[in-house]
Parts: sequence; C-alpha cells; structure tokens
Amino acid sequence: MPTPEQIGQRCLRAFDQLVPAAQSAFYRIDADLQACDFQLQRMRPQMHADYLAHYRPLDPLQPASCLATGLPVVPLAVGMAHQSSERSQRYGGFLRQHGVIDVVEIIAADKGRPLAGLSLLRRVGEAPFSADELNRLHALQSLLELAAQGLPRASAQAALEQLTPREREIALLLRDGASNKDLARQLDLGLATVKTHLIHLFRKTGVASRSELIARLFLDQPSG
Repeated sequence: MPTPEQIGQRCLRAFDQLVPAAQSAFYRIDADLQACDFQLQRMRPQMHADYLAHYRPLDPLQPASCLATGLPVVPLAVGMAHQSSERSQRYGGFLRQHGVIDVVEIIAADKGRPLAGLSLLRRVGEAPFSADELNRLHALQSLLELAAQGLPRASAQAALEQLTPREREIALLLRDGASNKDLARQLDLGLATVKTHLIHLFRKTGVASRSELIARLFLDQPSG
C-alpha cells in the first residue's frame, strides 16, 4: 500500500503535468477542518513558515472557507469574495510579498467529509489560472478524491505512527480483509505468532476486535 507521502507526491506530480503551477502543496484535513501534514513542491520554506505563523487565519482558501463556497475547486478571487475586504487585502499583501499572483484550491471529500486538499500557486510573470484550466481541475478533482480515500484520517495518524513497522503492515492487511491464515502466508509467520501480534496490536490501540481496529486507525469513527 502506498504511504500518505507517496499518495501526496503522486497527486502533486499528476496535477502539475496537466495544470502546471510554480508552487504547490498537498495536505490532509483534520476533524477540525484544519490543513495538516503539508507536502510542499517548489515552495520556499520561509513562505510556508510565514503562512503558518501569521497568515493562516486570513487565508480565504483554508478548508472551512472552501467548504463555505460549496465548490470543490475554489479560485483565489472566489475565496476572497467570501470574506471581508480588509482580511483579503492583508492576505493579498502576504501573497504579493512572496511573488504570488494567483492561487486555486482543490478539496477532496468522502460523503461530505473533507479528507485532503491541494494548493496550486502561480508567480509573477505567469498567467493567472484560466477558465479552461479551472475546468480541467474540476475534472481532476474526482481523481484526487479517490487518492485521498487511501489516506488514514488525520486524527488517526498519530495512532498509526505509534505502531511498529510490522504492526502497521498487519493493520493495513487487516484493513484489506486478511484472515489470520492470510497474514501468516503473506508475512511468512506462524499462526501463533500472528495471534501474538494481534493481541499486542489490540492492546496498543485500545480495541477488542478487528472491526474496532480498522475503525480506530482508518475510519476515525466508532465501529458499528
């Protein structure tokens, strides 16, 4: 299974080939509708640090703001139109300071729940995103949603990171429906060893069954 980092990099490369951008970022969206776990492409670290430290609250394209527009692909002008002119002016000053002339945000959701997003930025000397490019991004957005469904939920990521590499491997196989015999065969382990790993995995994550484990690590909701 691809890692979250691999999924992000593949999305960044695919979008860059079809709608080129000077800078881009892929991120997951947590339960509080905050962007997290950013993967940056050609973006200056200082710009991203300034954004996180001072300008994120003014961003008209942060996940909650994008959701408020009702659009899966949100150009900068649309986002700015949904907030006060004073906030838009301050955020526009930040973008100009870093030579950015246009931004578009693509949000991926599953059953209305936002999972991930992708930011595309154009710099001074480049053309803003055209209507044709925005149409292409709308077409690509469904592919981003498919990719995002392979990500663990942001609030479950911490639990995954506490597992050993072997435990993560077992958890991913369980998510895909593997039985104990499947685990033994694919991991070249004895059934007794598989059962021991499962006991440790259940204890570490505070669950009592496979369905609870999958919900805890991958669905971020109580199992039914």
